[in-house]
Parts: sequence; structure tokens; C-alpha cells
Amino acid sequence: MVKKLLIVFTKNAQLGKVKTRLAAAIGDDEALHAHKLLVEKTTIQLSSILSDKVVYYSDHIEDDDLFSTNGYHQHVQFGEDLGQRMQHAFSAEFTKGYTSIVMIGTDCPDLEEENITEAFELLKSNELVLGPAHDGGYYLIGLSSPKEELFSGIEWSTSSVFKKTIEIAKIAQMSVGILPTKRDIDTFDDLKSSDFGKEHFSHLMNQ
Repeated sequence: MVKKLLIVFTKNAQLGKVKTRLAAAIGDDEALHAHKLLVEKTTIQLSSILSDKVVYYSDHIEDDDLFSTNGYHQHVQFGEDLGQRMQHAFSAEFTKGYTSIVMIGTDCPDLEEENITEAFELLKSNELVLGPAHDGGYYLIGLSSPKEELFSGIEWSTSSVFKKTIEIAKIAQMSVGILPTKRDIDTFDDLKSSDFGKEHFSHLMNQ
């Protein structure tokens, strides 16, 4: 029997510690506002997903946020870099008996329920599912079993993340499913190019 889990990786909403690349252009206050809006949009997008759900925070568990009030299990990320943190989360959750795990962040406002549903569907016949981002990273990764090699030897937060992950998967002869390419919101250019930015930050678009 397939036992599904959705993992959300997020940063705690702390001024000066979220959306730092975006903050360099629009300031810490606006960057924190963007982060909170993205988290809100993410929880709405995921509200109808039929799977267990867990959130992994960057620093500490929140007592009263949109994840805690919507039935998510809560944990704190552990590891020296993003790869280690993701690998530890997957490993910990697979030990609980899950057979299909999808992980996302909170940076992709164009992510839709159907993308998550498709990812779980692809995991029925693939070992790895990736949702590529325009910046060369990925906004989603799904696994049907632990694959530690996917999370080492990669320069995280660079334009080579998706390409390198695919290379590792090919060497390991993993079957791979690919979702549509979408845009993460990491920089001011991302914000200006997105419907999310035009809707919520039109007052900044002339900078």
C-alpha cells in the first residue's frame, strides 16, 4: 500500500533572515512580507492534498503559524548545508513507513495542487521526480525510497543544481519523472517577472 507524505521546507519568519537576496534590493521589511505571503500561498495551494503533511523549519518550531494551525507535523531541519538537511528529512520520514515522499519549499507561488498530485503519480513508476526552476534549481523533489547520493557534491543555490542532480541520477540509473518548469522567487528580477510580484509588489516595480 502506498503511504504518501508531503514535506515542506521553510525558514522561520525572522526579519533579516529570509529572502536575503531579495532583501538586498527591496529591504528586509518587504522581504519578510514577501516570505509571509509566499508561505500563505503555499498553505492554500496544499490545503486539498490528500497525504500526510510535515513542515521542517530552519531554526525552531512555531507554535502559532499557518502550518501549526493546519494540522502539519512539525520538525526542525538538521545538517550543515541544504543537501544534508533535505537528506536527513527524507531519511527520517522513510523510516516511518512512507513509500512516496514529495518535498517542496515555500518559494514557488505558481506551484499548483495538480503539480503535487502529478508528482505523487509519477512516483508510482519513477524513483525520482523533479520540478525544475527557471534559475537552474528545483522547486520540488520526490522520492520513492532514500537516495542519499542526490544530496552531496552539489553547490546549492546555484544554477547547476538541477543539472547536477540529473547527472547523479543517471549515473545511479534512477528512473526520473520531470514536472513543468516554474519560477522561484529568490531575487528582485524573479519578483518583477512574476504575477505574484505584480499583484503584491507593484509599488516596487520602478526600482
